Amino acid sequence: MSRNLAIVQRQKVRVSLALCAAILAACAHTARTPSMERTAPLVARVQAEGMLFEVLYTEPDHVEVARIGSGLLAAGARLSRWGTFRQGVWVRVYPDHDALEAALDRHGYPWLRAWAFGDQVLLQSPRSWSSAGSAVAGQELSELLTHELTHSLMYQLMEPLKSFGPDALLEEPPLWFREGMASVTANQGHGRLSGEALSRWLTVHPGADILHPDVELVRTEKEAVYGAAHRAFELLLRVSGDQAIRDLLRGVRDGARFADAFKAATGHGLPDFERDAIRSRFALAPPAATHGAGGP
Repeated sequence: MSRNLAIVQRQKVRVSLALCAAILAACAHTARTPSMERTAPLVARVQAEGMLFEVLYTEPDHVEVARIGSGLLAAGARLSRWGTFRQGVWVRVYPDHDALEAALDRHGYPWLRAWAFGDQVLLQSPRSWSSAGSAVAGQELSELLTHELTHSLMYQLMEPLKSFGPDALLEEPPLWFREGMASVTANQGHGRLSGEALSRWLTVHPGADILHPDVELVRTEKEAVYGAAHRAFELLLRVSGDQAIRDLLRGVRDGARFADAFKAATGHGLPDFERDAIRSRFALAPPAATHGAGGP
């Protein structure tokens, strides 16, 4: 999931993270944040070219830090297709699902395992997941971290250069774009509904705005919402290519509204693309090439 929490909620999380940092700097061992056990938070730094992460966790998650670090580093290759981070990212590990929901003040989403902002990712500890085995859990963790870091990178690439900061206001792209970009980057298509399955879902739910779902639709029809987001973004890449996405994010960073930057970068009006994506059941053919060279 991506951000779009109220400013008060974001500040609540930020204060918690700032407190953790202060505790670490003072080498204290008894203080705690409201959502933690009575043990002080620990920190692990994960760094590679163009990436810097600070992982905050508690002692019970010590065994998970290596896997989390590996997942963060593995995400780098996929994220590089869009650009590089402009600042480091906090990764705050919560011991269980209830702690994550409490930190977000967002309840009734049993499938939610993480949430991302431009400068931080809130993660439910992988040890509290109910996966079938370590291999599956490892793949899930890698995909989830790549998904959430795509959100963080997207926000950083969109943020105006002169106003980047913790509380800078930023127009949200449509949910299908945010979640679709993250899902495609994380290569999660194998777990998403196919175009055919989505077509059947749309037939059964003719009034549902699957590309602009309300909160209740996201909560109750997560598979359809995320499947539509993934297929819509795949479609956008087929008709416009990777460079158009980079140009779109740069356009927003330079001050354009998202819809205007979308049209300038892709050549398609945003409402037109969304309408045609639904009408074609995410199978809209790319425009015919007018020039180019062939191969054998």
